[in-house]
Amino acid sequence: MKVLICTIFLFSVILQDAAYAHQGHDFISSNTAISIASKSVKQQTFKDFGYAVGKLDASWKSLNDANFNMLEVLDKTFIISATNSINDQVIYLEITKNGKVLGVKGTY
Repeated sequence: MKVLICTIFLFSVILQDAAYAHQGHDFISSNTAISIASKSVKQQTFKDFGYAVGKLDASWKSLNDANFNMLEVLDKTFIISATNSINDQVIYLEITKNGKVLGVKGTY
């Protein structure tokens, strides 16, 4: 019985490691990067995630996809601008090709 339980446990650990090894390797499209940027900006109105811009004011919640612009597609990242017409501010997001937000700055 112990051998069976150990075998099942080891098998499940091996499968989990294989799943984690492939997680996040798919590249996202430019449209997906803009959607991630939009979601990230809205989240930053609730909490400071440690990016250079800090916590954003509530006016950033009203942005839609038209307020986001793909500035550059680099080898490993996307650079996206978000324009808030209410307070005339622009922020820049750097998003990896697998969808992780690396940074959000007030200057490009």
